[in-house]
Amino acid sequence: MMDHPKMVLGIALRFYINGVLQGAGRRYVQYVNRASVIGLTLGTAALIMVVAVMNGFDRELQSRLLSVTPHLLVSGDIPREQLLSQDNVRQVQPYLSAEVLLLADQGGLLFRLQGLAPDDHQVTIMQAALQKGRWWTKQDAAPIILGAPLVERFGYRLGQSIPVALIKIDPETHRIQPRVSSFVLIGTYALGAETDQAIAITSLSALATVLNLSPTQRVHLKDPMAVQRVREDLISSGITPLSSWEHEFGAFFQAVQLEKLMMGLLLSVLIGLALISLSAGMRIVMLEKQQTIIILMTLGLTAKDCRYVFLIQSALLSVTGIAIGLLLGVLIASQLPALMAFIEDLTGFSIVTGSYFSDLPVDIRLWDTALIIISALLACACVMWRLVQSNFRLAQDPARTNSPPAGL
Repeated sequence: MMDHPKMVLGIALRFYINGVLQGAGRRYVQYVNRASVIGLTLGTAALIMVVAVMNGFDRELQSRLLSVTPHLLVSGDIPREQLLSQDNVRQVQPYLSAEVLLLADQGGLLFRLQGLAPDDHQVTIMQAALQKGRWWTKQDAAPIILGAPLVERFGYRLGQSIPVALIKIDPETHRIQPRVSSFVLIGTYALGAETDQAIAITSLSALATVLNLSPTQRVHLKDPMAVQRVREDLISSGITPLSSWEHEFGAFFQAVQLEKLMMGLLLSVLIGLALISLSAGMRIVMLEKQQTIIILMTLGLTAKDCRYVFLIQSALLSVTGIAIGLLLGVLIASQLPALMAFIEDLTGFSIVTGSYFSDLPVDIRLWDTALIIISALLACACVMWRLVQSNFRLAQDPARTNSPPAGL
């Protein structure tokens, strides 16, 4: 602990104000201190903004892809109440799907045809994404709703008969049995994801009749990212899931998380460079204040108190840069969609052109932001502590040459 805390705090605050705000002392030291604060500000703000954008893409991809993909599929023989009793399970509904081939003059296309129950959670999402046409009723024998890009690509019209080839495998002979069925196009949807060109939907009863199969059960989770834990719980309960969304999109979301991590590491270099600048500036400050140190120690301050003066000064510089970076990063990140829309109106350039996104998604998450700030503060604390402890004697006696100074 400090022997003279009030005096130490006052001196450190004076050094900080003179070096950053009032411009007293050497100009080079002022420049380095201010550049260090600016560097920490820019590094912290850039890291917060990029992570927020990556989180936005991750959130949108999860909501668009996983909302129309079964989180877990289990056998239709499992009691529904047993599945609902599991943690994180929101809904259990009958479900069917099949890989089908769209037959058209412009060429075929393989996609997935889903059969949905009337009260399935996906029905609400699809109805909200409906662009043209209507939803099916009980009077529709074989309705189909296609993604808007598919309808535009093949030039289909509402009410047109859509021939598709369904592939069945005979359970006894294991031979492929293709079968052509016709569905009536009653509507189009657009979720703004790859699923628009890969998934079509129909009623569960219509698909069950065509396939002559009993429905499986679709387990919708409260948190789709916890599918691994739910699957393990089901297996421990004697229930073996047929499939999960990880089989189809697991590698994709792992790639998104890896990209987020790599971008974070790359932008952390900015904070590292600012720390190098700050450590160099603090070392020069300690050499510049050597006469002041001697006077303060003559007046009764201990060597430990003098070390704390420089530690507190460096802490104030670090906190100033990181705090301004936090405010700037959160402010700009929250306004990025509007800012990018303004730039697009002004120049015609959009960063999301050619993607499924109409604007730049942003998701400022408290945990990620807190992790960035805490990591930056810890890095600054470690660097400054080692710097002051290693170079304080050099500041007291810069003529020492017997041993090279340690530290940064």
